[in-house]
Amino acid sequence: MVMAAVIFASCKEEEKSPEITLEKDSVTLTSGGEFLINATSDYDLTFKSEDENHAKVDEKGLVTAKYIGETNIVVSNSENSKKVKITVEPEYDICEDLCQYLFKTKSQIVSKFGDNYTLNENYIFYKDYTSYVSDLTFKIENDVVKSVVILVDKSYWPTLEGYLKERYVFAGKESDVGDLSEYYVYKYFDNIYEAKIKTKILVWGFDRTDRTSLAVSYSPYYK
Repeated sequence: MVMAAVIFASCKEEEKSPEITLEKDSVTLTSGGEFLINATSDYDLTFKSEDENHAKVDEKGLVTAKYIGETNIVVSNSENSKKVKITVEPEYDICEDLCQYLFKTKSQIVSKFGDNYTLNENYIFYKDYTSYVSDLTFKIENDVVKSVVILVDKSYWPTLEGYLKERYVFAGKESDVGDLSEYYVYKYFDNIYEAKIKTKILVWGFDRTDRTSLAVSYSPYYK
């Protein structure tokens, strides 16, 4: 009888399927949005994000979107795994992500943004770049972009703040800002993982009554 019970239990175990069934294998969210993965399996499931810079997930499969981009949530049991693709799209559209233009050449910038610019020493200025951005400036050294700066009217701060927070990691106030110390300056990074940070983004507000703009600068991050 004991042997029969063992054989019966073994057969029942063999009847389990290693398959994982997903209701959806891809989803699009905006930053801060949530999605509960509906997955079934004969075995216990675990959930893991491949990149928590873009989305995190808890033990129940609840996904929370973080910064713009794409990643996968790996749904696993002891026998199998499947992926749910998470795409985090922007809600705010001040302008495109300017981090990508650091270290581009002058000719690449002109090819992308056009030749309707003003040249002042090592700076290329574009006026009225978007409905939000009044000035777009590239600092060129040795024929490559060393920094990018945009000016945004102060009245657009709520939109600018949303734009920044869905793309970059807020890191508090910046203390080492040289001659900008008279302004309030906030710091962001382009990744939650220090080893992957490439760009430092500074936002400073002009406190003087004759200034109505906020400046956002993009420069390389050196560890």
